[in-house]
Amino acid sequence: GKDFAEFYMADGTVKTIEDSVLTTGKWSVEGDRVCFVYPKEDKACFSLEVAGDDATFTDKSGTGLRLKVLKGNPKNL
Repeated sequence: GKDFAEFYMADGTVKTIEDSVLTTGKWSVEGDRVCFVYPKEDKACFSLEVAGDDATFTDKSGTGLRLKVLKGNPKNL
């Protein structure tokens, strides 16, 4: 129910916008997981499954988040 988007840059930077708040962090691939570090937050890692234009991030507890993959940077992050 929230307005949420992420943009992944080749240099490992990730920009996230949630309810008009922009946050910049770092992303990396560690083994078979994608990990994120944002200011004032602990590192969080997820398994990632992509099917068509749907991406599902699942944390170690099994909780998942499904997002729609869009081409380019449509939110201009």
